[in-house]
Amino acid sequence: MSKFYGIGVGPGDPELLTLKAVNCLKALDILVVPQGRKGGQSEAHIIASPHLPSSVAVIARHFPMTANQKEMDDAIDPIAEEIKALVDSGKSVGFVTLGDPMLYSTYIYLLKRLKDQIEIETIGGLSSYSAMASGFNRPLVEGDTPLLIYPCTEDLSDLEQKLMTHESIVLMKVYRNFDIIKSLLMKHNLIKDAVAVSDFSKPNEKIYDNLETVNFEDISYFTTILINKGWQK
Repeated sequence: MSKFYGIGVGPGDPELLTLKAVNCLKALDILVVPQGRKGGQSEAHIIASPHLPSSVAVIARHFPMTANQKEMDDAIDPIAEEIKALVDSGKSVGFVTLGDPMLYSTYIYLLKRLKDQIEIETIGGLSSYSAMASGFNRPLVEGDTPLLIYPCTEDLSDLEQKLMTHESIVLMKVYRNFDIIKSLLMKHNLIKDAVAVSDFSKPNEKIYDNLETVNFEDISYFTTILINKGWQK
């Protein structure tokens, strides 16, 4: 049946895809894979590749990494129209995205445009921070403690206050502002409660238990910091 599928492929290890995601990939006619830069590799495609049969046609489309809304709209609108046309023609079309499709995902832009026009099914994926916590036997939260998920991309004006008032925090997309984040963690004596991971579950994975000794040059774009003040290392 013709449908559009948003498929979460998890944080990096192809074995961390759900069975539902794997079965969906195998049944597709066409898979759309996102590229952060034109002609570049798609991390999501690399993760999904071991599960893709040769019968699935793969098309790469550029999704600019920008805060400029017009630039983003100009890039995504024609991709959404292309997907709609393919589904309307009877094709089963998938789109792969890192982690979970509903968490800071490029897929959300497509979902907003297409949700009232074609049939859509979203298949959840394992989020990076959840996989990291399990991979290191390091609890994120216990009891009734809230968990704060904080994207560190642009405005960090309230980050210091959040670090002071929350017990358990996930800092995502820390790459660009790593030096600022590190300074705040040191200022509030949170280094001992934090662990950073670059490229989790990938061959080049790096774990940083002591952020005081880590510099911006050491980490990769895909770096997340977990903080749990109540957890004893």
